[in-house]
Amino acid sequence: MLKFTVLFLGLVSSAQVSWAHEKFTIQINDGNAIGAVLKSEPFTKINEGYYFFGRERVNWYVAYEKCRELDAELVTFETDGEFDHIAGYLKANADRDNYWTSGNDLGSTGTHKWFSNGQRINSMRWAHDQPDNAGNREHCIHLGYIYEDSQRFELNDRPCADDANSLFKFICEAPKLETISIVVWK
Repeated sequence: MLKFTVLFLGLVSSAQVSWAHEKFTIQINDGNAIGAVLKSEPFTKINEGYYFFGRERVNWYVAYEKCRELDAELVTFETDGEFDHIAGYLKANADRDNYWTSGNDLGSTGTHKWFSNGQRINSMRWAHDQPDNAGNREHCIHLGYIYEDSQRFELNDRPCADDANSLFKFICEAPKLETISIVVWK
């Protein structure tokens, strides 16, 4: 939506600029190319990403809806490094809660993918013997201290809904930042 708004404004500007024989340039960059100070609330910047940590315990579907209300997605760990940064942040805040991710095998049981981008989950951060689809009803992925003796955050599959033991907090991931620069010469 932002791109369309910028393009529309660019077109309007070009019409006005061409009438006045002025020149302009619009440049859209991934990330924060100019190092501007950006307000990211309610998201927290961790490494190169922006994340929101939901405080209420909900099923996977409600967690997804909550993220979409923020124009975000449930977190997708594209690398184990990204997982480690989030786990490090939680650990530094003495947080041992369980959090929903976008991971699931709802499309094809046994084929775990990230819901937000459709990529297979290729992570070395699974808990021991997970995912196991216990009871043939565990299809959504969360991170947490899975076993009583767990020493770190790991991934595990759980029922997506209709299970009192599968009400977890959630992590939303904001879209990648873009900055827009408009330069006008008179």
